[in-house]
Amino acid sequence: MTSKRAAVVHKAAISDGEPAAAASWLTVAEVADYLRLRPRTVYDMVAREKIPFSRAGGRLVFARDQIDQWLSHQHRGHVDAQVQRDLPAIIAGSHDPLLEWAMRHSDSPMALMTRGSRDGLRSMVEGRASAALIHLPASDLQSFNLHAVAEAVRGQPWVLIHWARRTQGLICAPGNPLAIEGLASLRRKRLRIGRRQPGAGSRELFELLCRQAELPAQPRNLHWQDGYSSEDDLGAAVLAGEIDCGLGVLGSAQRLNLHFIPLLVESADLLIDRRAYFEPGIQSLLALARHKAFAAQAQRLGGYDLSDFGRVRWNAR
Repeated sequence: MTSKRAAVVHKAAISDGEPAAAASWLTVAEVADYLRLRPRTVYDMVAREKIPFSRAGGRLVFARDQIDQWLSHQHRGHVDAQVQRDLPAIIAGSHDPLLEWAMRHSDSPMALMTRGSRDGLRSMVEGRASAALIHLPASDLQSFNLHAVAEAVRGQPWVLIHWARRTQGLICAPGNPLAIEGLASLRRKRLRIGRRQPGAGSRELFELLCRQAELPAQPRNLHWQDGYSSEDDLGAAVLAGEIDCGLGVLGSAQRLNLHFIPLLVESADLLIDRRAYFEPGIQSLLALARHKAFAAQAQRLGGYDLSDFGRVRWNAR
C-alpha cells in the first residue's frame, strides 16, 4: 500500500483526540527511534513518500503493522538506501582556500575530504559525504556544475548552493622570470607545467582552455607534471622551482606571493544533501559565510566574488 493510499484509508480511523502513541500507532519520534533514524530523516522520507504514513489532526502518525510490513519488503542489503541513513559529516570535492579557512573558523564539526570535484560527486552518490564543493566546466566553458549535477542526480535529494565566483589563471614564479603572458606562451617555451589530478575541476578546466587555445594535448616542447592534489600543492611546487606554472585560483597564488595571470572567472558551488542541510555542521559553515569576517577573508585572498553567495542554483524535485 502506498503512503498516499495509507493516508486515505486511515484518515477516518483515527480521531483528533485519539493518542497517536497508542500501541498500534507511532509518532515521528517513536518511528525514528524504532528505525534508528533521526526525526528529520523521517520527515524527509514522508515528504518524498518513501514510507507509509497517516495524518491525524494535522499530526503525522505511523501504523506499526504497516511499518513492519514495509521493512519486510525491503531487499536485503538495500535497507540503508531505502531509509536514507545518516550521512558522514564530511565535505568532499574541490580544494578551496576560502572554504578551508571557513571550516577552521566556524564551529562546524565537519571534516574536509578534498580529492577533486569528480570525487566529490562520487562521494555524494555513494553516501560518503554530506556535501561537496564542485567547479566543473561545461564543454563550451559557458557554465559550471549544472550539467555535471544533472548527470549524477539519479533522484538524489540534493540542492546546489552558490559558493563564490573565483578567478582562475596561471600561477607562475614570483616576478614571472619566464615572461609567461598566457596560454599562448605555452606554445613557444619549454616549460614544466603542473596539473591537478584527473577528476579535479581545475584539471578539466585547464584541458578545455588548452583545447580552446588549440594547444596540442601532448606538445613536444612541454613537460607535464601531474598529480598535484590541491591548489596549494601546485603553488608550493611553483615556489620551490619544481614546475614553472600551473592553473589555479588567485587566492592560492596570493597566499604564496606568486605571480598570477588571470584567464577566466568560474562558479564554485556547494552540492548539499538536503537531509544534512539543517544539521549543525552545514548550518555553522553557512552562518560564518554570512559574517563580515568571511567577506574580509575573501578580499584578503583575492579573486573571490561573493555577491551571489547562497543562491540556489539547482534543487532536486
